[in-house]
Amino acid sequence: MRHQDPTTWAQALLCETARRAAGGMRYGWEAAVVELADPSLPAQLVDGVVDECLTGAVGGLWERGWQPLDVAEFAARRLSAPARQLALDMTAHQAARYPRSTLDPRWRSQLEELETSPHWATDGARLTRWAARRRLDRTETISVALSVLTFLYAAPALESVLPPPGRSAATGHAGATGMHGSPPGSGERPGPDAAGEKMLHRIRALLAKAESTEFPEEAEALSSKAQALMTKFSLDQAMLATDPAGSPVGASRAAGAHAHIRRVWLRTPYLNAKALLASVVAEANRSRVVACTGMGFVTIIGVEADLALVELLLTSLLLQADRAMLAAPPSTRAGGQSRTRSWRQSFLVSYATRIGQRLTEASEASMAEYDTGNPGASARLLPALTARDQAVQKLVTELFPRIRKSAVSTSNRDGWAAGKLAADMADLGARRGVGRAAS
Repeated sequence: MRHQDPTTWAQALLCETARRAAGGMRYGWEAAVVELADPSLPAQLVDGVVDECLTGAVGGLWERGWQPLDVAEFAARRLSAPARQLALDMTAHQAARYPRSTLDPRWRSQLEELETSPHWATDGARLTRWAARRRLDRTETISVALSVLTFLYAAPALESVLPPPGRSAATGHAGATGMHGSPPGSGERPGPDAAGEKMLHRIRALLAKAESTEFPEEAEALSSKAQALMTKFSLDQAMLATDPAGSPVGASRAAGAHAHIRRVWLRTPYLNAKALLASVVAEANRSRVVACTGMGFVTIIGVEADLALVELLLTSLLLQADRAMLAAPPSTRAGGQSRTRSWRQSFLVSYATRIGQRLTEASEASMAEYDTGNPGASARLLPALTARDQAVQKLVTELFPRIRKSAVSTSNRDGWAAGKLAADMADLGARRGVGRAAS
């Protein structure tokens, strides 16, 4: 029976139904949709209730460590196309309530990349107009809204990467390693100087060419050159964190040993194998990876100079791995079953393992060359690199106190051989082993 106040009644019905569904209990779902879609209820009233509930739920995500990109990626995996679009529109709408100056620049950048609807009304029956453009009837519209609200309520807490809206680094909540009450891994990230930006531009250009070329030998040469530049860039940044005497400078230095985190979403399927690739790339660049393949992402922990490189290289190698897997010739054994799931899984695990070996070799060679070209560099770098490793390990322990190792299995010999061959044609990686947060 409806409450004497229709707004209060509609809000309670919508939110309670969504909370039950978020907990796995969908009883009453269809009845709630029918009631809220009843023509006797003013559409503007229900639209206002939906808007208020969704806006509040999105705001709750920010307090639980989510970012706009996280909403977009996770919604793509869990929601229908209309529901995902509504989730993105509400994300942008909720964030617009905050003054621009209180949004972290990286947060603003993510919002600008969202594929939001261009005609989201500023007042009145937003949901009705939104649905009309998609030719959804009232029942379908309410069902979509309820699905989005359930999705938002069910979203688990994530590790904080950026300060939430209203608490940007500019408002005094910055922090680098979770100290002084700020979220671990948050805070204003120092950007590279002009020389660093030039180096990053060269690395991006080399990896873009490696991804686009059809010739394996060229891709290998380009990737190898990119890895050499990446190692040099990372060492240059570490050198900036030392004084002439070889001791680390104060923690406020731009290239200091401050650990941060980044979340990278992986495309399905074969998430375990792709998480292994992320792990070897990260470890080759003095970073760590903790995988959450149940949701579809990995968390990379490292100092900022290395995180930028890891993300660049991982993105490139994932593209190269997929392309190599699809281009591999059919197997001549086992009836030519080269496109089975076991084949592809084995291909990607082998690819990641071999990439790891090659990246280790490339990194060691680059460091030796760096030391030769910079006499005395080893003595100066050791304290800075040790401080980096300690900062990374400290943040890993702080964020993931129950971390555990997890093996990635393979069962297809042909897939393994093809993956190893493809990795020999690519380059870049490190040691094997994927950290996972214990459930």
